[in-house]
Amino acid sequence: MSRRSVNESVKVAELKIDKDCFVDEDWIDEYVHRIVVPTCRAFGTSVNSIKMCPSRRKGLHFYISITPPVEASLANKLQWLLGDDTLRVDFNRARIESGLTEWNKLFEVPGRRLRVIYRTEVPEH
Repeated sequence: MSRRSVNESVKVAELKIDKDCFVDEDWIDEYVHRIVVPTCRAFGTSVNSIKMCPSRRKGLHFYISITPPVEASLANKLQWLLGDDTLRVDFNRARIESGLTEWNKLFEVPGRRLRVIYRTEVPEH
């Protein structure tokens, strides 16, 4: 992992959420609504897309593309507000405060495909 200078501001355009449980599809639909409407908009961001995949053993990972990019500390706060694993939030905070630029990691199984569950624009054919 690389370090940045204390004064350098690294912007984040992707939020990563680790949910350590499996839920019904209608719960996921409601979760997407909670991400897009009250939470991200309240902090001046727009959601471009949300991708999801199973985590290694015990739940789901969500990748949320946002604009405009935000400061690392706000990204970590948004991840916590969206229900990210609390231990991961604490580790991320320590990584941010120590100056690590690659603070926001999720373990993924190689070759796992992400499923798009929300997108603001229609993809071209």
